[in-house]
Amino acid sequence: MTEKRRFVCINCGHAVKELFKKYSNTLKTTHCEKCHQITDKYIEFEEFIILIDALLLDSFAFRHIIYNGEFKIYWKVSLVVLLLESFALCRQNLTDPSQADLHIHEKGFYTYTLQNIGDYLLMTLLLLMITATLSIEWMKRMGVRNFTLIIFKVVLISNLSKFFLLPILVWRSNTTVFGRSLHHLLVMGHHLCSLVLAYEAVGATRKVFRWWAFTLVVLAFVLKETTRHFVALLLEDNFT
Repeated sequence: MTEKRRFVCINCGHAVKELFKKYSNTLKTTHCEKCHQITDKYIEFEEFIILIDALLLDSFAFRHIIYNGEFKIYWKVSLVVLLLESFALCRQNLTDPSQADLHIHEKGFYTYTLQNIGDYLLMTLLLLMITATLSIEWMKRMGVRNFTLIIFKVVLISNLSKFFLLPILVWRSNTTVFGRSLHHLLVMGHHLCSLVLAYEAVGATRKVFRWWAFTLVVLAFVLKETTRHFVALLLEDNFT
């Protein structure tokens, strides 16, 4: 038996039965029973606009992508981001990319791709543990499968920030080591903000837990980055 899909109002997070009503050849957006605003304005928007709003840290866009939108395109975008981040890490950890042979490039790229996949899974596991600790009733109500999928979507959406690694790849030779480090720091800052806002948009934690959840998400991010740095140090000798 097919499980009924759960929609939410992107403004307040209240569960709704439908996002629009169809009359002949026209669609009319519904209004939320709780906040009385349009349930989801993004159902009339192009995916590219929604993606831009997500990169601008719009909580409404996060809620639409996680609950109401078709996530197919974002799986593909996440794959592109994964490859982009892996290539950026590979280039960053090569002392002189112009002198490295093709074998070194390929080996480093594949290794960092596997590292990033592990990074995504670790962050998902940490957020699952946080949410299960703070809102076990919400997890039971959602179901373990949907619960895990929603948290994984949060991780993938927050990783859209890695798109901003592209400029430093293009203009790497025209900047300094400090400039590259500052750029990576800004990207990581945006990534952390995106992770926190996307997690908050899910609505798994009650208001009394919001600051506690925020603190735990930041700690999970720090733990993940520490683990990532440790793994990078183990791999660095092979690709420098």
